[in-house]
Amino acid sequence: MRPRVNESKLPHRAISRRAFGASVIGAAAVYTMGRTAPTTSAGPASSPYRLVAQEMSRTAGREFFGVNGARIISAQNAAQWHARGFRDALAATGTGLLRVQGGTTSQWLDWRTGLFDEHEGGGFAGRNDGRTPLLLSDWAELVGHTGATPIFDLNVANSTLDDQLDMLRHAQQLGMPVRYVELGNELWMPMARYSEVYPTGADYARTMNEWITAIRREFPHARIGVAAADDSSVLGTALGDRFRAWNDQLYGTIRGADAVVIHPYWIVDPVTADVSSTASGGVVQWTQLAQRLLPKVPTGMEIWFTEYNQMGREDLPLLRNFPAPQQTWAVALSVASFTLRALLDPRVGMAVMHCALNGAPTATTGGGGTTNQPLHALISDGSGGSELFGRTALNWALTPLYRSLDDSTTVRALRLDPGIESPAALLVPAYTGLAEAFTGAELTSAAGDTVAVLINAADRPLRIALPPSLIGARQATTYTAAPTAAPAFVPGDTISEIRTVAADTIELPAYSETLIRSS
Repeated sequence: MRPRVNESKLPHRAISRRAFGASVIGAAAVYTMGRTAPTTSAGPASSPYRLVAQEMSRTAGREFFGVNGARIISAQNAAQWHARGFRDALAATGTGLLRVQGGTTSQWLDWRTGLFDEHEGGGFAGRNDGRTPLLLSDWAELVGHTGATPIFDLNVANSTLDDQLDMLRHAQQLGMPVRYVELGNELWMPMARYSEVYPTGADYARTMNEWITAIRREFPHARIGVAAADDSSVLGTALGDRFRAWNDQLYGTIRGADAVVIHPYWIVDPVTADVSSTASGGVVQWTQLAQRLLPKVPTGMEIWFTEYNQMGREDLPLLRNFPAPQQTWAVALSVASFTLRALLDPRVGMAVMHCALNGAPTATTGGGGTTNQPLHALISDGSGGSELFGRTALNWALTPLYRSLDDSTTVRALRLDPGIESPAALLVPAYTGLAEAFTGAELTSAAGDTVAVLINAADRPLRIALPPSLIGARQATTYTAAPTAAPAFVPGDTISEIRTVAADTIELPAYSETLIRSS
């Protein structure tokens, strides 16, 4: 079934993601104006900290962590997805999931040709010029090369149910398992096409109920996610009635879906723009979601994060005059902290980071209301003087996490006693205050091998007494750097990898990620 739309009523101008965010930024500026964040971390550097393993646990598999299949818009980036060097670099991360055709791009691509729909409203006019298409067979090769499981983000805005079922059938014929299906991307966004096809969350849900029934008929084991909005911030009131009502209408109308899909992005206060806020941003965002959004999700439905990251400089009145934030080690620790906390929450079914490939913005790298940003790159694309297919700070921080999960891993949280906090000032979500500076988890495989992941996002080292489950001669690997280090983007910037043996205590350097393994 094709989404019903009256073409004659389509507005002449679509609202891009940047324009959509303008009201959020403005409201956030008002909220934070005049507030001053604390300037010191809590607790002295020499204090002994006790690491405490929590009793509650959950089980997760390799198909939990993943990356979004972006950026694929520019001719340069699209060609790079065909390159063996990029495919090898992506495989080296150990990602368990790959989001096929990305997000916004998935709603404007013809899967049969790999070409963008260039009609007004999508922002992809002229983007096919000189661009090597990415066909479904290319995605199948990527899936085979990396060992990742695909997430199929179906085109529910500019395609038909029959056409998208044909895509899933062809994907299966190419050897790609149809295990995860996402019904559209950010349909709550006030882009003209989305608003016309789905005026409300209830309209979207009613159409998707028909799609879900048809998909289950042919792919009974597929898990299906529907597009929900991140309304965890009080700033959502600035985004209009459609956005405010989207989730309630969706939850009250949808039938048969397995998950809701959320895309959390946070913005560090560009005025402060300090290291502490940057390193703490992911924890602040997670705390907001856990308190305000996750409890509203209907019982029995998982939460899928199929995009998340810190957001950089957008073309907005408040942000365009500030320098574009670089991807640094502080950013990486922030994203890794969010990722690990998502793993610890049994309500979350996957954490798929945006994005696999990225680099410097240019006139040719835009599309769909966004443009390239080094901030988001798991792998750098060689633009702006960056290393071609280089290992970024995000790559250094996330690869050890991705490679710590097997098919059945028991996960439980590790907490510090006493806790430690750092100051944080964020624009989105609007926040000024203290944030937890430590995130830890204990992961035990089905074979009984244990790895503890300890992230210290504070500006001081932490001396930690290990819990009984981790005491003994164990291998410890610590990744650390100056918080402003930007490997792959700044020549000479590196992440140090330090191997030691932990007995009953361990010292975590400031701004570090440490893995302690039982074997």
